[in-house]
Amino acid sequence: MFDGSPVTMIILIATGFVSWQAFNNSSLYEKMMYNPYRVKHEKQYYRLLSHTLVHADFFHLLLNMFVFYSFGSIMETYFTVRYGAGGGSLLFILLYVLGGLTATLPALRKHADNYGYNAVGASGAVSAMMMAYMILFPLSEIGFFFIPMKAFIGVAVFFAFEHFMNRSGKTNIAHDAHIWGALFGIMFIFFLQPQSLVAFFSSIRSYLF
Repeated sequence: MFDGSPVTMIILIATGFVSWQAFNNSSLYEKMMYNPYRVKHEKQYYRLLSHTLVHADFFHLLLNMFVFYSFGSIMETYFTVRYGAGGGSLLFILLYVLGGLTATLPALRKHADNYGYNAVGASGAVSAMMMAYMILFPLSEIGFFFIPMKAFIGVAVFFAFEHFMNRSGKTNIAHDAHIWGALFGIMFIFFLQPQSLVAFFSSIRSYLF
């Protein structure tokens, strides 16, 4: 597994290690969390990415890294086969990092003057990775909320669920970050392979009809 997805494993191990350290070090946790106020007013731009390395608790970390590995290991192998080792690794890193950055934009717009707003976790980057996979492999079987379904159905379920939860405002989870990360994943694949969306809908049509 390591030979086929080395960057995936490096990100997974690094995130697990830093999160574990932050669980026992409140100062480290505070320095790495995403705080839009400090990004804007104190120019602490590193927080736009550092927050992906820390998590609220062990379950949060485990869930994100399980989803990331499930889709990331396949995506890294796909990029490597299609674009070569160097190009594939670069594209994989760009998808993850830029997905994480894009996911911070809603909070930066809404909470840039709110000192008390904080967020942690790699969910935005993971959403980008997951959505990229589902666009490329729409007929693959996935387990979404522990329910088996085709990936293209998972796309609809994901956006419907995240939109509903974001509108309800009844959780402390940044569902808008998930949405923006996922949208970036779609855009990334579209610009990389413009034919991918046509193939996505063609696969669905062939499957249904």
